Amino acid sequence: MTEIRIGTRGSRLALVQTGMVADALRACLPDARIETVIIKTKGDRILDKPLGEIGDKGLFVSELEAALLEKKVDIAVHSAKDLPMCLAEGLEILAVPQRADARDVLVQVRKKGSEGTGPEGAKAGFASLPPRPVIGTGSKRRELYVKELCPQARVELIRGNVETRLSKLEAGQYDGIILAKAGLDRLGIMEKEKERFSFTPLEPSLFLPAACQGIIAVEGRSDWEYREAVAQLCHRESLLSFEAERRVLEVLQADCSQPAAAYSVTEKTEETERFRLTVMYGGRQVQGEGGVKERLALADALSLQIRREL
Repeated sequence: MTEIRIGTRGSRLALVQTGMVADALRACLPDARIETVIIKTKGDRILDKPLGEIGDKGLFVSELEAALLEKKVDIAVHSAKDLPMCLAEGLEILAVPQRADARDVLVQVRKKGSEGTGPEGAKAGFASLPPRPVIGTGSKRRELYVKELCPQARVELIRGNVETRLSKLEAGQYDGIILAKAGLDRLGIMEKEKERFSFTPLEPSLFLPAACQGIIAVEGRSDWEYREAVAQLCHRESLLSFEAERRVLEVLQADCSQPAAAYSVTEKTEETERFRLTVMYGGRQVQGEGGVKERLALADALSLQIRREL
C-alpha cells in the first residue's frame, strides 16, 4: 500500500487545508494510506513580535522543509504567501490547488441589534468604526491600506491563529482586525460566527491582497516517486497567478517587513485569454495586462517600473 505522510503546521486552519489536500489525494490515489504529521515552526512559537522583526518568510516553512529533506514527511502543505522566495535545494512546488477568495476582511464585534453580514465595501466598513479606532494586524501591507482608508486609526500588532485573534477582538483589545477571507471561509467562521461578529470583505481595488493570498502550495522532493500523482491537484489559473505574483516579490526583493502586494486574474473570453496584474510596493501601485504566456514578463515590467518610481 502507498503511504503518504503530509507535513503541516498545527493550527486549525493549517489542518483544514491539509485535510483538503489529503481528500484530493485520496481521489487520485484511492489505495493510498495518508497520514498527517504536525510540525511546529519558529513562526508558531514566537507570537509577541511582528514577523519582520523575527526573520524572513521561512519562519513558517523551514522546519517543514527540513522534515521533507530528512524524509520524515513526503509532502508539506503551505499557505503560499508564507513561502520564502528560494526553496531548499532538492525541493519544489508539486501542486497549486484552486485559489480561494483572495480578499482581506475587516472584522468587528457585532453591534447589538444590527443585522446582515456587515457594511458593504471597504469605505463603508472603515466609516462604521468608532473615532480613532484601534486596528489589529501584523502586516505592513495591511497597515498601509488601513491608514489610507482610515487615517485616524491606530494600528497595533496582533498575532496568533484566527480563533485567538477573534477572542482578542471580542475582549475589546481592538475595534477591528484584518483577516484573510480564504482562512475565514475554509474554517466556516463567517457563517458560524455571524451573530458575534460583522465581516466586511475589502475589494482589491482599494485593499490589494498579499501576493499568493488564498493559495495553497504543496511542496515535495524533486525525486519523490509520486510527484506526478500530486501534480493532478494543480489548478491552471491558480498556478499562473502563483508564478506571476511570486515573480513580483522576487524582482522587488520584498519580504514580510516591507509593504508589498500583488494580485492577478486570468480573464477568458471565447476568443482570448488575458492576464491582469496589479502590484503595490511602498504605497505606489501600478497595473497592467497581457497574454498569459507573457505573465512573467508583465510581472518583471511592473515591478521594475514601480522600483524606478519610488
